[in-house]
Amino acid sequence: MARLRSLAALVIAGLPALLGCGGDAPPAATPAAAESRVSERPAGTLVYLSGGNRLTAVDVASGRRRVRRMSAVAACGPEMHVLAGRIVFAGVVKGRTTVFSVPVSLDRRPTRLGPAHLFVPSATEGRVWLAGVDCDRAEMTGVREVTVDGRVTVDSRRRVPGTWVSAAVRAGLVIQRGRRLLVWDPRTGRTVRPLTLAGVTGGRGDLMVGCTERSDCRDVAVADAASARTVVARPPGRRRLDLGAELSPDGSLLAAPAFRDRRWSVALVDTRTGATRILPGSHSGRRYPQVAWSASSGWLFIRGWAGRVLAYRPGASRAVKLPLRLREAATFVAG
Repeated sequence: MARLRSLAALVIAGLPALLGCGGDAPPAATPAAAESRVSERPAGTLVYLSGGNRLTAVDVASGRRRVRRMSAVAACGPEMHVLAGRIVFAGVVKGRTTVFSVPVSLDRRPTRLGPAHLFVPSATEGRVWLAGVDCDRAEMTGVREVTVDGRVTVDSRRRVPGTWVSAAVRAGLVIQRGRRLLVWDPRTGRTVRPLTLAGVTGGRGDLMVGCTERSDCRDVAVADAASARTVVARPPGRRRLDLGAELSPDGSLLAAPAFRDRRWSVALVDTRTGATRILPGSHSGRRYPQVAWSASSGWLFIRGWAGRVLAYRPGASRAVKLPLRLREAATFVAG
């Protein structure tokens, strides 16, 4: 199951022309307004998976927690995504991998979306693709796109012409075939185009996060499936970036774990230029920093040393520590 996911933001190229033809420019943000935005208190919900197949939702602002026990976690891996305010995850029902969705607040019972070999978020907000019928089977036959409340939008009986589904873009599914990545349209059964990436770990809309060919996956890149443009991150100094990276909700930033001399921190990558900087306050020593963006609040959350949670608001000078610890979390997401 693809382990890493993240953003879709494009510069509106026609805006300067529009403004030059009589349109009114939007009012510039005042320094006071900018300061108010970055000094807001962290907000959002953190949901994490822990032992005993428990999901725990933590309200960042109040610290209140709600716990719900789920069916056994699928052997494919404890992967979770936040889509349209719901957590999508895989459990086990009568020995078969089954995908569910549940509100981020965990205040209602899960909705069963169906059996699957694996699942990836759709390029359309609020939908998810299910491929195959069970992760114990080598071949994936049948692909469905469903909304997070269970309504089927695409249903194909075709066999996936590859060994894995890494992500979804508007033109179709990103599949692995041998050493090649292809975009395959399950509606028509046609392969749309090959990709220049050697691997894809996640995406949002038409943006994909992965590594480029002939790099032995030693770099981190953001590719746009619509324009075929690829931007490679340029980390400072001798640092290396890890592929456990996440795109921000607007697609403008990529948050990536970064390491040098066995020490970890978090890097922020401008997805348009590849310019990269280390986020002040994000150093986590030898502990790998897990990252997650909140679509509802725009905050970036980092799980670092001893389960300590850090928060960062784009535009702020540094990450701040929160009075929260996720010691038992196997993985976590932000809603």
